[in-house]
Amino acid sequence: IMMSKTRTALMTLMLMVIIVSAVPAQSQAQVAATVNGQTISLQQVADGALSRFGEDVLNYLIMAAAIEQAAQKEGVTVSAQELEEQCQQAQAQVEQHAPTTGVDFAAWLKMNQMSPGFFRQNIYLSMLLDKMVAPQVNVTDDMVADHYQRNRERLREPDRVHVAHICVSDKDEAEKLRAQIVEGTVSFEDAAKTNSIDPWTKDAGGDFGYIEAGDDPFQKAAFALAADGDISPIVQTRMGYHIIKRLELKPTRVPPFEEIQARLKLSMERERLTRLTSEKKVQIMQEAQIDQSLTVPPYPISDAQRALEPAQDP
Repeated sequence: IMMSKTRTALMTLMLMVIIVSAVPAQSQAQVAATVNGQTISLQQVADGALSRFGEDVLNYLIMAAAIEQAAQKEGVTVSAQELEEQCQQAQAQVEQHAPTTGVDFAAWLKMNQMSPGFFRQNIYLSMLLDKMVAPQVNVTDDMVADHYQRNRERLREPDRVHVAHICVSDKDEAEKLRAQIVEGTVSFEDAAKTNSIDPWTKDAGGDFGYIEAGDDPFQKAAFALAADGDISPIVQTRMGYHIIKRLELKPTRVPPFEEIQARLKLSMERERLTRLTSEKKVQIMQEAQIDQSLTVPPYPISDAQRALEPAQDP
């Protein structure tokens, strides 16, 4: 559903369309901002956004309406609880990588030029499409076994290290905690639960899961640990100051079929689901009867700008 080139446009005009449509006609001159006493009305903002982004946003709104209508026709719905759970899962996936990327969910939204509402709208439309094609997603055990045999080397896992971490915002606090852990006056797990600012790992004693080798400071420090149970020096990332504990190293290998069968099947189902939803969206748009009659107002310019325009020949 995401269209990166027009995210800003979509967010801007969708918001304006919603706001202006909800405001009674007699109130649409309400003030959106003032500049040294000069007012800018809400309608001016909407017209400006429309003149700049109108066609892109209209195409998105058309697509959204067509998908919702197709879902309704097929009896497909998404409950508020289902949507909330899916949004939380998507947010958690972003937050889990924050210690290495330094990008939490709020920063991720900003980087992708999305509002929380626009993010939820995209999740909602994706869920409708998923549900419409879900009955066609059929991956058998034989298909999974065949895929495994044909792709054994591609399934080889690189070296991975299982780590736990504690993250705090102050270096002195990190040094003090590390000293206590090394001395044995406090356990790593208890220190993480009490002090870590990472909400996604602290309750699990700092368990961060498995990571692969990489160039960021967190990954380098984790792979520099020589043995299980070793504690790293203080590591600084954009999230804060980390103490990392190595729990287990898994060297590169091709995992046995029985170990990854369920995971491989899920991956194949997701791949098939992605293809089918893409095809379904194309089908919906091809079958939709669309009468497009958008009139885009001219982009508003100030009196000062207008005075700079070249004079027109009589």
